[in-house]
Amino acid sequence: MLKTLDIVIGVSVVMLLVSLVVTVLTQFVTNLVNTRGRHLLRGLGDLLQQIDPALEQKTARAIAGAVLTHPLISEAMGRYGTVIHREEFTALLLDFAAGAGAARLGDSARAALRNTLAKQGVANPEAALDNIRAVALQLEASNPELANNARQNLAILSEAASPFVARVNGWFDQTIDRVSQRFTYSTRGVTFACGVLVAVLLQLDALALVDRLSVDDGLRNSLTEMAVKLQNSPPPAPAAGGRPPDSAGAATLQLSPENRDAIQTLATKGLITVPRTPGEWRQEWKPESLGPRLPGIVLSALLLSLGAPFWYNALKNLLRLRSVIASKDDQQREERQSTQDAGTPGAPASGSLTAVTGERGNLSALGGRAG
Repeated sequence: MLKTLDIVIGVSVVMLLVSLVVTVLTQFVTNLVNTRGRHLLRGLGDLLQQIDPALEQKTARAIAGAVLTHPLISEAMGRYGTVIHREEFTALLLDFAAGAGAARLGDSARAALRNTLAKQGVANPEAALDNIRAVALQLEASNPELANNARQNLAILSEAASPFVARVNGWFDQTIDRVSQRFTYSTRGVTFACGVLVAVLLQLDALALVDRLSVDDGLRNSLTEMAVKLQNSPPPAPAAGGRPPDSAGAATLQLSPENRDAIQTLATKGLITVPRTPGEWRQEWKPESLGPRLPGIVLSALLLSLGAPFWYNALKNLLRLRSVIASKDDQQREERQSTQDAGTPGAPASGSLTAVTGERGNLSALGGRAG
């Protein structure tokens, strides 16, 4: 039982370390193509069409794009922003309709936005925006303990109360939830593709790994020791899909020096193959050697797609289970030893009986001679 568990722990260690590479690669791809910002763009465009069904999709996306590329919202190099709050969205729509800020909408998009606001009870966005700023300033002077977003919300509710604000407040959170779900789903697809790529490049064969761990006691013990070290290290950050686009920032996971050393150890032990040249990599993928390894590599890709946080939690649970099983084995061993020790005093008694029997035999012999 303990050997089987150690094999599973060894597989988990390898999958965790390689999954860290997959996670870093996934975050690089999603940040490169700005997946968060694009999903948020679609969500805000859908929200605008929900507010005004007569608004064309192209115009709604143009307005949402202007909001996400606003200097106060956009990311580096003018990319779509990935974080926006409800009060920011409302204030920027009023700002674009009024044409008062540095960023401007096109004439047709601005006209469509003003028409939407007029139909939703905001006929004069310029005056509404000025009143909101004035009330927010008064709240800051009278209630300095209030957070800025709280002051903005109170000012908007006070000076721009309308069906427009009611619809934004009523649908914004649900929209962000849908955006988060779509983003998570797309990121899982990217994670699977990265898992396949890493499994192919490193030629990670899960089936061969299990076979080797079942016969190599030294490797199994070394991976178990490595598992304890990984358990004591900080947990890996969630995959990109685990954070909603409206959360605070997008931290990029990086491999720690300890994790890089552990991955290098896997390569040294031959558990993964890091090709140094394209010719060396192609040499390992000849048809005669690919066939037997292909099922194990496909299985590895599926396991890697589960993500580093999954394998970290699995490793903690497996180590906890191993500790319980090992303690039970020790307890049973002690019970067997105590049972054997309890039977030891009976051995001398049997020997004494034999000695007495021997003495009686001697006495009988003496009596025979006497007769």
